[in-house]
Parts: sequence; structure tokens; C-alpha cells
Amino acid sequence: MSPKKSKNKKPRTTRYHQQPRKGKKVLRWVSGIIVLTILFIFLSGNRSLIKLYSLYQEKNKLKMQKEKLLEQQKNLEEEIEKLKTDKDYMEKVAREKYNMKKEDEEVYIIESK
Repeated sequence: MSPKKSKNKKPRTTRYHQQPRKGKKVLRWVSGIIVLTILFIFLSGNRSLIKLYSLYQEKNKLKMQKEKLLEQQKNLEEEIEKLKTDKDYMEKVAREKYNMKKEDEEVYIIESK
């Protein structure tokens, strides 16, 4: 005959179910410290993610500035070429920018209030 189980007995619980083992607590603390250390390294210092992001933004800003300067250089080169070849354009620039006149012309300066 086999022994009968009584219905009044509580099921046996192991220590594992009652409370976490000390080893598991230590492992959680150590892994937490490691994660925090890695985050600190990534978010601080010369090579931090924040510093890299700001350098990336500055790089993009400098690229845009370079493009604008190249466009400005192209326009100035075109204007230099016009001034070298087109006599009418050269005369127009001399009159507008430098207030020059021909010998037989009179210049009237109108001042605004």
C-alpha cells in the first residue's frame, strides 16, 4: 500500500521561493553598478555621446557654411570675369559703387530724410 497524502498539509516551499538568495542580490548589485559605470563612461568625458553629438552638429554647420562660401566664391569669380570682359558692366559698377562720372556729366546726390 502507498501512503496517503493528507489534504491539510501545506505544500513545501523551498528557500528559493521564499526569498532571493544572497548570491542573486549581489549579482543584481554588481550588474547594476556595471551598467551605471558604462552609462557614466558614455555620457561623460571627451568621447562622450553628448560631445560626439555636438561635434556632429558643428560639422554639419561647417559643411553648410562651406557650401555658402563656395557659392559666394563662384559668384565673385563670375563678376571678376564680367569686369574684365564687359566694359558696360565695369562702367555701371564704377558709377554705382564708387560714385564715378564721365568728364561731361554732372552728378546729383539726393539725400533721404
